[in-house]
Amino acid sequence: MGTDEVCEIVAKVQAIYPQFKINDEMLVIWMNMFRDMDFDLVMQKLLVHMAKSPFPPAIAEIAAFADKGNHFLEKNMNWEQEGRERIERDKKCGRRKPQPPWLSISVTP
Repeated sequence: MGTDEVCEIVAKVQAIYPQFKINDEMLVIWMNMFRDMDFDLVMQKLLVHMAKSPFPPAIAEIAAFADKGNHFLEKNMNWEQEGRERIERDKKCGRRKPQPPWLSISVTP
């Protein structure tokens, strides 16, 4: 989030909560804290907070980070698809992997 966006958030907070006073040092802290956050998500949380609370928000109450994404599920699905394709290909070609010894031992009572 950029400086202009942080200033917009602070301006909204000051407009709704007249008791919210901010100085230069606090503004620098807010800018540093909001640097890695998503502006739209923070604004959504701020609007919800404004609708519910008569008090100005703390940074933690409106903090919102963008989803970084988890590619594990996609990789796992690709791995499973490749495995299915390999198994089908091996069936069509008549190739079969050797059976492990512990599977080929038959137990008779």
